[in-house]
Amino acid sequence: MRLIAATWHPLWHDAPDLWLDRYRAALAEIGADRDTLIVFPEYAALEAAFHGETGGTAAEWMTRGADTFGGYCDGIRQLVAETGATILGGSGFARKGAEIVNRALFFAPEGEEWLEKQMPTPYERALGMVGGDAMPVLDTRFGKIAAVICYDSEFPLLARRCAMAGAEILLVPSCTDTEQGASRVEIGCRARALEGQMIVAMAPLVGDVAECEVIDVNVGQARVFCPPDGSAPEDGVLARGPRNAQGVAVLEDLAESVAQARKWAEVSVRSHWAETETPANALQTRILR
Repeated sequence: MRLIAATWHPLWHDAPDLWLDRYRAALAEIGADRDTLIVFPEYAALEAAFHGETGGTAAEWMTRGADTFGGYCDGIRQLVAETGATILGGSGFARKGAEIVNRALFFAPEGEEWLEKQMPTPYERALGMVGGDAMPVLDTRFGKIAAVICYDSEFPLLARRCAMAGAEILLVPSCTDTEQGASRVEIGCRARALEGQMIVAMAPLVGDVAECEVIDVNVGQARVFCPPDGSAPEDGVLARGPRNAQGVAVLEDLAESVAQARKWAEVSVRSHWAETETPANALQTRILR
């Protein structure tokens, strides 16, 4: 069983649906099959709209992205049918009633679920986007999988609920336009791996897309994290892709890594959570001035 986190650089195309050929070629290059779980980045779904007229405001891109999101998801379904792989497609603008959310499709040969960003960033809120619904924890042949999108990873309780529900693998598609932003998501992913004793896969968007205001600059590095404990790597990084360039981080021994993450060694943070929340440990404020 393999877990693959992709760094993806969206490109502009001469015609609709050419984005799907890029995805098909990328899956062929990594030999995607039934034993492959792959996650694409936040806002990667916008590539389905990258043809025809360039430019436009962020609000206009929200509309274009929402108009093409269904077709992008159909393309992901087609790729799963062709390869047998399980794919968390890139997220994008999607209509939910009268609102716009940041949504991604998790699709496996056995079924599908929607993932929505629960905590829009200040930028997304300024565009009028709203928070969506968490994806349920999915009991799959790869293990129990949960996912959160980018900024969500910086909020411990969101991932903690997943861990408490049994999640062993956390998928985190992301999109950041500064190294500071990429560092914030990385720190969140590392912390979620430690406190939840989970495997956490971070899949960022990379590269410049001058034609699209929403994702004109993107930086990051795909990595797969685990708790730095026991026989795990000292830095807790199980796999890494290239920095600020398209590529993949590949974890070949997923099942073994999941088992190691849950195995007690020097610490067992997840099993000790309850002790941090007892009334005896409630904090008070004392005035010392």
